[in-house]
Amino acid sequence: MSILSEQTKKSIGKNVIIFLNNGWKYSGKITNADDVYVEILRDQEYTSARYKIIKYDDIKDIDIMLD
Repeated sequence: MSILSEQTKKSIGKNVIIFLNNGWKYSGKITNADDVYVEILRDQEYTSARYKIIKYDDIKDIDIMLD
């Protein structure tokens, strides 16, 4: 288990900004995490809330808000 996945699992329910290797970023609330993926409920930038599931291999950096 990596530090990234370990810290993400401890932070379920917290707000996060995830930066991907390809330059994209996503923000929202962590709703679930395992050793391979993290799931976030994205901020409502669209008309309805959406879940995004991201593989840790695609993540460059994560900012976890301490609230």
